[in-house]
Amino acid sequence: MALLLAALALSGCVSQPGPAQPPVPTTEKFSLEELAGHDNASDCWLALDGKVYNVTSFIFPHPGKDAILEGCGKDATVLFETRPMGSGTPHSQAARGLLTAYLIGELE
Repeated sequence: MALLLAALALSGCVSQPGPAQPPVPTTEKFSLEELAGHDNASDCWLALDGKVYNVTSFIFPHPGKDAILEGCGKDATVLFETRPMGSGTPHSQAARGLLTAYLIGELE
């Protein structure tokens, strides 16, 4: 089976994923009031260091699901940096790298 899939991929019959594309930079501006309207598990935006992220689709895969919900609808920079519901340490560089996929704008 693996041999068949490899042959199909080499022949061009099965598309290979290309390199991941960086997110498109955004200049969208959101107020704290707008951010506050996205404060639940089905619509979760949060701000970190002046940037706004829509993390709704990341709530379930996030290792600390309840912790991420604490930041919905507000500036969650302190929560992100201190993880009071978790280890008490800042998030890793790997976690910071994931943020770019969820960036939607900046705080006004």
